[in-house]
Amino acid sequence: MEKDDKIEIALSKSKLTKGLVASIVFVALGLWILIYKPTVSNAMFDNPFVKYGAAIASILFFGFAIFYYSFKLTDKKPGIVIDDNGILDNSSAVAVGLIPWKDIKQFATAKVMKQEFLIIIVYNPEFYISRQTNIFKKKGMQYNLNNYGSPLAISANGLKSSLTELTEILDKELYRQTNQTQAS
Repeated sequence: MEKDDKIEIALSKSKLTKGLVASIVFVALGLWILIYKPTVSNAMFDNPFVKYGAAIASILFFGFAIFYYSFKLTDKKPGIVIDDNGILDNSSAVAVGLIPWKDIKQFATAKVMKQEFLIIIVYNPEFYISRQTNIFKKKGMQYNLNNYGSPLAISANGLKSSLTELTEILDKELYRQTNQTQAS
C-alpha cells in the first residue's frame, strides 16, 4: 500500500437485505404466536412460559435487528477501511472505529454456531472495553475477551468480502506494517 492508499470493503446491500427480511419474518412469527396462541402436541413447546418467552425474545432481538439492518442499508460509509493508520471498523452494531496497527498483535478466527468471526487480538483489550459506553456492547466485548482472547470481532456477514479474503488482506497488511515499523 502506497502512502495515502487505502483498501475499502463496502457493506453488502444484498446480505444486509437478506438479514432485514429474515428479521421481519421472525418478528412476524413472534407476533403471530402472541396473537393467535397456537397449540402444539409437544408438552414442552406448548408450555406458555416457553412459547411466549420465545415469542417475546424473538420480537425483541429481531426487532433490534430490523433497526440495525435498516440503518446499515442507508449507511454510505464502507464497512472496513484499511490504511496506514490501522483498521477502521464500521461493519457491525458493535464496531469500535479505528484500531491502530500498533495495537494489533495478530488475527485469528472463531466459530460460533456455524458463524465465523475474525478476532483482532490487541495488546490492550481493556482499553477498547473501557471506551464502550453502551452497557450491552461492553458486556458483549467482555464476553468476547473471556471466550476468544479479544473484545474485537468482525463478521463478514454484512461485507462485500468473505472472511477468508478479509483475513488474507489484513494478515498481509499487518506483516507490512510490522516490517515497516521495525525498519524505521
